[in-house]
Amino acid sequence: MGFIKFAKGTSLSDKDRKALQKLLTDEKKKLQAALKEVDASLSIVGGSKKKSKKKK
Repeated sequence: MGFIKFAKGTSLSDKDRKALQKLLTDEKKKLQAALKEVDASLSIVGGSKKKSKKKK
C-alpha cells in the first residue's frame, strides 16, 4: 500500500473518497486477520507465562 499525502485545503471527490474508504477497510481486515494469528501464536508460546502472571 502506498502513502497518500494530503495538503491543507485538499478535498476528495465522492468517487475517490469511496475508493479510499474501501482500500482502508480492506487493509484493516488484513491487519485484523494477521493480529489474530499473532495473538494465537503468542497464546501458544506464552500461555504458561500469562497464567502465572494472573496467579500473582
